Amino acid sequence: MRFLFLNAMLLRLFLLLNFFRCISQNTNLADEAHIILNKKCISCHHQAGYAPFSLEKPEDFRKRKQFVGYVIQNKLMPPWKADVHYRDFANNKSLSETEIKKVTQWLDLNCPDWSEKSPAIKYVGSSQLISKPNLILKMKNAFIIPPINQNVYICYKIPFEIKRDTFISAIEFVPGNKSAVHHVSYQILEVDDDVDVHTGPEYFLYDADTLNRVNDEHDYKYFNLIGKSGKFPRDTYHGGWLPGTSVQKYPSSIGIRLPKKGVLLIRNLHYSPVIKEESDQSGFNIYYAKKKPTRAIGFAAFKPKNPTPDGEWMIKANDSAFAAHINVKFHNDVSLLNINPHMHRLGKRFVAYAVTPSSDTIPLVKINDWDFNWQEFYRFKRMIKIPAGSIIRADAVYDNSTQNENNPYNPPRDIKFEWGMNDDSEMMRLVFLYLPYQPGDENISLE
Repeated sequence: MRFLFLNAMLLRLFLLLNFFRCISQNTNLADEAHIILNKKCISCHHQAGYAPFSLEKPEDFRKRKQFVGYVIQNKLMPPWKADVHYRDFANNKSLSETEIKKVTQWLDLNCPDWSEKSPAIKYVGSSQLISKPNLILKMKNAFIIPPINQNVYICYKIPFEIKRDTFISAIEFVPGNKSAVHHVSYQILEVDDDVDVHTGPEYFLYDADTLNRVNDEHDYKYFNLIGKSGKFPRDTYHGGWLPGTSVQKYPSSIGIRLPKKGVLLIRNLHYSPVIKEESDQSGFNIYYAKKKPTRAIGFAAFKPKNPTPDGEWMIKANDSAFAAHINVKFHNDVSLLNINPHMHRLGKRFVAYAVTPSSDTIPLVKINDWDFNWQEFYRFKRMIKIPAGSIIRADAVYDNSTQNENNPYNPPRDIKFEWGMNDDSEMMRLVFLYLPYQPGDENISLE
């Protein structure tokens, strides 16, 4: 009897130890999954974030366990289109195979709670960042998006005046209407002292004929940004936001100059079609640099040269392999920080690289399966030196056939290329944020 009693006690002890070991293993797995999810998912999927639902707590994942598992295992989420085998980036949102396996194991166990020591990240409002912005610049009044079931584009002026010139280390666009705002292109402009930035209209609507032809003279006159000197405002920064875009932030030695008086001019605010009246009051979170940076960021954008003398450049209906190219020669040494490839709904593939004077090839970005709905300002892990005399080459392929499920027309129709921004046109852009090269730039981390 004593022998049987001891055996029963030992069995209970074994089961108890095994139970606590399983709890410990599950907690460790949950904490490991939490670290991955914090880094790759929750910055968008928090309570006020850009994504449509929150994934801040284990119970949030339990509600959508099968869906989350599906999109992770099929690499639909987190959104990341750049080929990591061609060039990896500092703001890479994609999950590695190891991370997918870890998160999947956690989901299969019904999302056990992570421990109290696992740090929960607290975001500020709808921001992807956890610190409070130093300055918020918003549209003065909400823009009413008409229910015409068509793309709408506006140019909007947000004025500002601060005590002195300063520098910012990060700037974040915050869409006011998550479902309607598709993308923006914007500039920080410095104006003359005699310009009253608060007078004049707030915005104007683009029409189909002027969408792709930004006219500085018209725009600056329209918004009363030209002073008595007759000089145009000075561009101190040019940026953009597209679906999935990361916050633009930089090391302490690099910054964006914010003049004491100027405007944040949204040159292209694109609203997706809506079937009922909607409103939007978007804005920007601005984070000041802790110390004055020694270098200010530059912006450069390139497009393909039209091969036809009459200016008519068409992607013919049912052409599944229309190709366009950009070739740019750099005359000075530059250090690249970010790269942004851009096409519309007919885009299929995009690759960009540099060929140096010594015939070395520098891979920059490659997208094998273009998705108009997920775009990015890809930030290099370290600055990329492009030597003077190098040729930057970009090649893009478009599919205007029925095989392209993103084609806005079925049956396909002829589409203008490099003329306008609506569904009747296509485009190709290659955008860089850069600095004039300094020795040692290759060693500066942008992570």
